[in-house]
Amino acid sequence: MTVRFEPHNRAVHNHGARSSKAWQLYWGIIYGSILVTPVLASLFDRSLIPAFLAVALFDICLYPTAHYFAKKEAGIPTLAILCLAYAIQFAVPFFTSEPTVLLAGNNIKYIDDVDVTAALMLSLLGVIVLQIGYYKVSTSKFIRMMPNVNLHLHEKKAAVYCAVVSVVLLMIGNTESLIPEQFRAQFSSILGVFQNQAFVVIGILGWLVYSGRGRKWHKVWLYCIVALMSLRGVSNGMVEQAAVPVAVLLITRWMYINRVPFLALSAMLLVILFLSPVKGEFRERLYAGDVPDTSVQSRVLVWGEQASEYWGSVLSNDRNVYESATTATRRTDFIHQLAHICSLTPSVIPYQYGATYSYFAVTLIPRFLWPEKPEAGSANNFFAVTYGLTTEEGLKKVTFGMSLLGEGYINLGWPGVFMIMLLQGAMISTLQRIFGDVHAGPGGRAIFLAFFVFFLNGIGSSAEILFGNVLQSLLFSCALLWWARRRHTAKESLTRTHHQASAPAGS
Repeated sequence: MTVRFEPHNRAVHNHGARSSKAWQLYWGIIYGSILVTPVLASLFDRSLIPAFLAVALFDICLYPTAHYFAKKEAGIPTLAILCLAYAIQFAVPFFTSEPTVLLAGNNIKYIDDVDVTAALMLSLLGVIVLQIGYYKVSTSKFIRMMPNVNLHLHEKKAAVYCAVVSVVLLMIGNTESLIPEQFRAQFSSILGVFQNQAFVVIGILGWLVYSGRGRKWHKVWLYCIVALMSLRGVSNGMVEQAAVPVAVLLITRWMYINRVPFLALSAMLLVILFLSPVKGEFRERLYAGDVPDTSVQSRVLVWGEQASEYWGSVLSNDRNVYESATTATRRTDFIHQLAHICSLTPSVIPYQYGATYSYFAVTLIPRFLWPEKPEAGSANNFFAVTYGLTTEEGLKKVTFGMSLLGEGYINLGWPGVFMIMLLQGAMISTLQRIFGDVHAGPGGRAIFLAFFVFFLNGIGSSAEILFGNVLQSLLFSCALLWWARRRHTAKESLTRTHHQASAPAGS
């Protein structure tokens, strides 16, 4: 009997050793970061108390990553990636960005330590509640009762689906300028739905390529559609639109070959850093019509030339390197924006008591039934104008996001942050169970990835942008893809049921 169970005992021992090492590394990072905090505060000329809070926020954001490796969790490390995004946008900028906010008219506002400290404490509360919401739901009886979408795809049907969506997207993109002005709102809504299907296509083609089911031309097809979508984003002056297709590709690749593409991720970040400082100038040229050739290639070249000139001046010491890096990363600095919100709310600007969430009252009404349905984004516009970041005229050229944390505080203060972050964690956990679970099939995971990448980018936006059309988009994606699913034989279904029953918890 001892011999029979020895391999199992050894496997349990090895798993326990790996789990112990993961926690040891995590606690080592915590202790090390505490020790170096005074050094960081002195190096970046920051006050000590908010510096400790920023480091604590960063450490708490790392907890899901440690949990993922220690518990040997399977599938996409959704919460780990999401919390790392919060670390990059709320903890890191405390050290890498000056405590300022750029207001309308290029006026710079310096943020007091008191407001920065309040913003860091709000962020700590938000991230902790986010993790509580996610883990509580993921281990609850409720989540175990939730079904999977069961979108295991038939390879040939999946390829046909990808081809149809690619052709439709190409046709819509070429006819966009021909749509009359009075129908632009409805057309934009339809275009947005099909653009989301393009990310589903990347997920499906990635499954075919990286699982070994596809052929060489599937790989060419995959890389071409990612390149075309990224170039279109660049041509519109939108770094986010350019990065999302690449992010979906990289996450899909990691999911199926179980290797994190550090080199590709580093290259993507360098491209974003390269283009970001002159993004505003490039958009102004587009709106002013200073780019005579409207082709995608021409716009990409113009933006690339502007960025090259900018960084050339940095290398020749005509520009300060630190200020240039700050300009490039300002878009990801939400901690000082949150501090700006804290400085004005409610002393100058009263709480909104849920007014910015009013779009949810009409979100389920289809636009074809109500052509005049309000556009999502009014909350961000309200924030940008009311808090002095821009003017009504400026909204025509630049978009702003107030972040989920900021919107929660604008509406209800600390309780608002608590509620919105708890909801975010619970929703992510539920959707991952239904669509992103390993048993949901490649179709379900592709749909989940298409949603999650926008969710990842949307933490700096408003709730109506992030949650407003989630249900419609997910159901529509499932309906479109349902016909391409593979029919299981009785033997396959029995085998799959047995596999699910014998799979360890949390796999």
